Amino acid sequence: MRLRYYLLLLIFPMYLVAQSQGWKQRKADEYYDRYDYDKAISLYESLKEKTPEVYRRMAYAYLVKGDKVSAADSYSRLMEQGDYSPEDVYRYASLLLRLGRYDDAMRWMEKYASLSPDDSRAKRFISDLAYYKSLLVSDESVSLKNVSVNGKFADFGPSYYSDNEIVFTSSRGFGRLWGGNDQPYLDLYVSSIEGDNDLKDMKKFYGEVNKKYHDGPASFNSRGDYMVLTRNIYNEKVRDNKLWLYESKREGDVWSVPRPLHFNSKDYSCGHASLSKDGRRMYFVSDMPGGMGGTDLYYVEKTSDGEWGSPRHLGESVNTEGNEMFPYYDEEEGYLFFASDGLPGLGGLDIFVAKIKEDGSLGKVVNLGAPINSRDDDFGLIFRRDQGFLSSNREGGKGDDDIYSYKDLKKFKDKLRDYYLSGVIKHSETGAPMPGVKVRVYKDGELYKEFVTDDSGSFRYEVPRGVYKIEVEKPGYDKVATDVRAIPDDRLSTDVLSLELKRSDVVVDRGDGKDLCSVRIRPIYYDLDKYYIRSDAEGNLDEIVSLLKRYPEMKLEVISHTDSRASRSYNIRLSKNRTRSAIRYLVSKGISKDRLIGKWKGETELVNGCSDGVDCSEDQHQLNRRTEFKIVGCGE
Repeated sequence: MRLRYYLLLLIFPMYLVAQSQGWKQRKADEYYDRYDYDKAISLYESLKEKTPEVYRRMAYAYLVKGDKVSAADSYSRLMEQGDYSPEDVYRYASLLLRLGRYDDAMRWMEKYASLSPDDSRAKRFISDLAYYKSLLVSDESVSLKNVSVNGKFADFGPSYYSDNEIVFTSSRGFGRLWGGNDQPYLDLYVSSIEGDNDLKDMKKFYGEVNKKYHDGPASFNSRGDYMVLTRNIYNEKVRDNKLWLYESKREGDVWSVPRPLHFNSKDYSCGHASLSKDGRRMYFVSDMPGGMGGTDLYYVEKTSDGEWGSPRHLGESVNTEGNEMFPYYDEEEGYLFFASDGLPGLGGLDIFVAKIKEDGSLGKVVNLGAPINSRDDDFGLIFRRDQGFLSSNREGGKGDDDIYSYKDLKKFKDKLRDYYLSGVIKHSETGAPMPGVKVRVYKDGELYKEFVTDDSGSFRYEVPRGVYKIEVEKPGYDKVATDVRAIPDDRLSTDVLSLELKRSDVVVDRGDGKDLCSVRIRPIYYDLDKYYIRSDAEGNLDEIVSLLKRYPEMKLEVISHTDSRASRSYNIRLSKNRTRSAIRYLVSKGISKDRLIGKWKGETELVNGCSDGVDCSEDQHQLNRRTEFKIVGCGE
């Protein structure tokens, strides 16, 4: 029985039934409650009639024993009986995912989503099944190998003890066996890092830290003279034997008797500590009240008197309704690694990483993908300068849980970067920054975000990595549009976008507006033989809308033209349609049609000599395909 399953067993109560039971089922339940799953399974399988509770217990027992196929079969039979809970459905869907049965997993996860519509795990899963399959694509730059100290029993939970030593947790010892897996209780062992990131020369950890029940994993400060370890509760009477965090200090070669931390409780478990280098900050796992469900990640800091303060929940960005476990804090580069079965992954526990920002908050969460993760349980990763160790019960190992070393784990860093749209808006004539300028951001043709520049004329907005279209506008100035690629946070000081706004001919503030009739409003232009409003014309029309709304008594002539190609009668009809399009756009923006006087001239008022029979360029013809605007009734 792996320690992670032991912790889960303490957290999740099994569903109990009050019906009468035969002696065989009662005996099976006794074995199950004592974690003696081999004997429990044997008796459960021999029952002629199995209740939903029996199938539920069989599924869990098989899963703990590592038989995923039999566990899935038991869940399938539970589903057939129809007496299942939403959590049963989720566990079945998750198990199908671990078996690579993606279509079946999707079907049952959709069922779970219908039963628990607010659960974030189902929403994440069904939002993009292709993402799960993409995680199977292995990062070939990462090398992974099973270390030499692994044996047939469980070896997991490595922790750096010194520059060349690792402390890990193992059930390889002698003496009393735990009924959960017929293996010895967990103890701490120390091993040296040798050769090509391999672990050799293993021995039991020093002193009297290891006791008769489960001890480990542990975490150490950088000096190796202070540790916090996970172990069973000693000398306390509790209903379920919870896990607590204990601290111990080394003086010379002697470790002190481990002392429980003050925030432990008989009502919940705490475990899986990860200490900062100075030992004053710690990340850990707990199912204490106030979490999101299962086990959640917390952190705690020491106060000025050297005692641990009050734990703080790490929030929804990393915690889910599922289980988050085995955090590892890499203080050197500011990463938090952890395992989760609630975030999108390949199945079971997957290893994730998040960047810890300067203010202590967490950035985006990234699944490390294959080969770090597999369809089985992957957890307990430690990291130091792109290499380290992790724990896994994946196929091909030497025993139960095994420790693997890895090298060249780098690609996740680029995925963790924060990307921004960052720029400054300046006046084209004076170069002065322009505050209060509206900035619209478009992604794939859809409006993504809208904001205004700050007092320094700048803007900065965090976005996913990619290419965006930015439109910048301010009343009285020409609209500017450009495509821009989001830049990573480490280039914000060098790759800032600089845009200049030029005064527009459209809006000129003349105080009371009485002489606005003399202002020339720029025309808009059309494609050949077309009358739809082009995107480059929308900015001009929006400025006209602003002008008309500012001066409600103003009226406008809308006069459209064509070039000389096609017949005169056709061009009259075409110019009429162009006028209608321009008026329709203005009306759609809230301008009364009564304030707009439509006119159409066809090809009768060319702005150049490009009449019939004259050879002209396309750019010259473009100047004639236009709609002009004339203010005819302002401020009298």
